[in-house]
Amino acid sequence: MTETTTAAPPAAQKSFPDAIGFGFAELLVLLNLRRNSAAEESARALRLERELDDASLLSAGASSLVARGAATAGPGGELSVEGPVAAVTSALTEATKRVQINLLTADSTDNVLSVESPDYTILLQPRAYLSWFAMAQRPDTTPAEANFFIVRKHLEDNPAGGATIRLLQDGAGKQLLIKRNGTDWTVGYGALDAPSEPIQEIAGLTSGQVLDHIRSIRQD
Repeated sequence: MTETTTAAPPAAQKSFPDAIGFGFAELLVLLNLRRNSAAEESARALRLERELDDASLLSAGASSLVARGAATAGPGGELSVEGPVAAVTSALTEATKRVQINLLTADSTDNVLSVESPDYTILLQPRAYLSWFAMAQRPDTTPAEANFFIVRKHLEDNPAGGATIRLLQDGAGKQLLIKRNGTDWTVGYGALDAPSEPIQEIAGLTSGQVLDHIRSIRQD
């Protein structure tokens, strides 16, 4: 499979959705359009690394992308993508950083995956039946600010909840825990390989101080 990208037309000519849904077989196809170490790391972050070479899933994913107009099949069977689908492909296969955000309540956990490449940063959120929604990060914010926005919105909606942020990278052995207490914030660092260890909390923080901790855990 090969990939062809084309420049997006002006907004007046064509509008793109705020979010695009992908089935897991479709994501396998996009990851294989530019199969490299970055694509394999992204597959690991998506928990799809074991299926990367599954021919039946790749065939199903390619057929699905073509059927809904998200990809075009050439005469030799090669696939081409453009516009926002090409941007998602580029982010997944050229990513230099992947950050997982877990959004916690007393009875549920949701998560967001920030995939960051030199040209594109996208946010991926899992949904039913192993599908994912892909959204572009706002261009006027940094990745750390976008991560904090997600956490802050979650805690505004769920004041008793919490969030964790971790860098998906070899050697990154800690995660940042974040809670809100009224107008103040509390953070703590937990060891991924020793979850039973007590967490030393740092309370009474401002939003700016929390953002500094997010930058630190992201290794920005």
